[in-house]
Amino acid sequence: MPTIELKIERLERLVGKKLDMKELEYDLQWISLDLEDINEEEQKIKVEYSPNRPDFSSPEGIARALKGYYEIEVGLPSFDVIPGDIGLNVDPSVKKVRPYIVCGVIRGIDLDEDEVATLMNIQEHLHWAVGRDRKKVAIGVHDLDRIVPPYRYTAVKPDSVSFVPLHGDGYPMNLEEILLLHEKGIEYAHILEGKEVYPIIFDSNNEVLSFPPVINGELTTVTDDTKNLFLDLTGTDFNAINLALNILSTTLADMGAKLETVKVKYEGENEIITPNLEPKNWEVNFEYINNVIGLKLSISEMIQCFRKVRMDATKSKKKGYLDVLVPAYRGDIIHPVDFTEECAIGYGYYNLPLTIHEGGIGQYHPIQDYSNRIRKIMIGAGYLEVINFILASSEKQFNYMRQDFETGEIVEIANPVSKEYNTTRTMIVPKLMDTLLLNRSEEKPIRIFEVGDVILLSKKEETGTKRKVHLSAVSYHEDSDYTEIKSSLDFLMTSLGYYDDYEIKPGKNPSYIDGRYGVIYLNDLVIGEIGELHPEVLLNFRLEFPVSAFELNIEHFF
Repeated sequence: MPTIELKIERLERLVGKKLDMKELEYDLQWISLDLEDINEEEQKIKVEYSPNRPDFSSPEGIARALKGYYEIEVGLPSFDVIPGDIGLNVDPSVKKVRPYIVCGVIRGIDLDEDEVATLMNIQEHLHWAVGRDRKKVAIGVHDLDRIVPPYRYTAVKPDSVSFVPLHGDGYPMNLEEILLLHEKGIEYAHILEGKEVYPIIFDSNNEVLSFPPVINGELTTVTDDTKNLFLDLTGTDFNAINLALNILSTTLADMGAKLETVKVKYEGENEIITPNLEPKNWEVNFEYINNVIGLKLSISEMIQCFRKVRMDATKSKKKGYLDVLVPAYRGDIIHPVDFTEECAIGYGYYNLPLTIHEGGIGQYHPIQDYSNRIRKIMIGAGYLEVINFILASSEKQFNYMRQDFETGEIVEIANPVSKEYNTTRTMIVPKLMDTLLLNRSEEKPIRIFEVGDVILLSKKEETGTKRKVHLSAVSYHEDSDYTEIKSSLDFLMTSLGYYDDYEIKPGKNPSYIDGRYGVIYLNDLVIGEIGELHPEVLLNFRLEFPVSAFELNIEHFF
């Protein structure tokens, strides 16, 4: 989860109210922020925000929400956007590599040290939260007065254009050289891998502004003397780059800058004007919100709740509905149920009545009860519990374990944050091996286990997958062997009352050593496997001692 540090003095200036540290600590939770740390001596507070609220990536964004919470300023925030004459032409060649771009002009900036830091931080946060580490969205910030409009966004051959990149050694490099030699080029080269042409932005004098999503040109470096900015945001998703531009623009507007539009012309298509800060209108069923929250708010009360979360609402011409206006910097509203949360925040979670509906007393699901029982047994056997992500690396799940797989035979994440999370785990042992890899320098023996979900493909299910609960355990030290892990399994089965009902039969599995591997049966039903991991698997995970392991589908115990 992303975090942001807030200086109380600056936050007070933005909110327009004296803030008490203890009261603020309490209040922040009610606008969906989690307290991470408090530094009373330096009057700073660090908070954690949800990635679906990238508008909280700056003190300005948080202050905007606090103004509504304290009812200092309610309703839709207003931003003046001056129509501009600057234009940018988009060449069709970019469709092959990075098809979308939006722009904006920021005039009259006079940023202090804290605001400069905010501008840098918000770019990093937006690159991560909205841009998928620049793959989906990349942001360029330029000194407007050092370039001549109109601008041109096009695609060129890697060796056809040279310029002096930002933070380079001061000499020109072509695009191919930047990807091979420049620090940022090396870091982001994977985004352009396999592309025949690379995106680039020129001014009217053919000076390079930017080589997105990699690096800006040194020519447009922002300095203390910069008074006007040109923003370019490129990417593969138009809605994402538009959202990022709106967040960045409104943040700078709250810093006192003036916003000016840019005309972006796609060849053969209509001209678009950005930034476009017009709110989006939603029709929301009045009773639906009351039913979900469990309240009986009147229309006027509900409208006031929406105004407190910086939206506007009016009674719709459609019977039983409200017209709700959502600010352009809010990208998290995607379904009517989202308005129930906003209404509850405006009403105040602390004001919601504490009620227990008939039959509403919670209890653990039987599989959870059984999982907890197994956890206690494994801890009693001397194993330490770990918890890993259900998302996994296909390379570690299969290649490292000497298992063959093909695309289409596993769950594939369409836009993974990284290759470490490009699939879901089908077994837990590889995750425990990865845990050993990260802790291999710790004192031996290391005996760990996990009870958790795995995801398997299933054509019978509506989602195409089914979830199963597995137990896996590994032992890592110089004397780890089949006998040891078998004794741990015997202890578990005895404690569960299944010792006389289970048996192990010889089998073959490329992840394990031949002759030291077995298939676990419970009343003639296959429920798992046990054995010593193959030496090649140990080398893949950079482990120097033997590892013995077992994995069970504990749902079969039912």
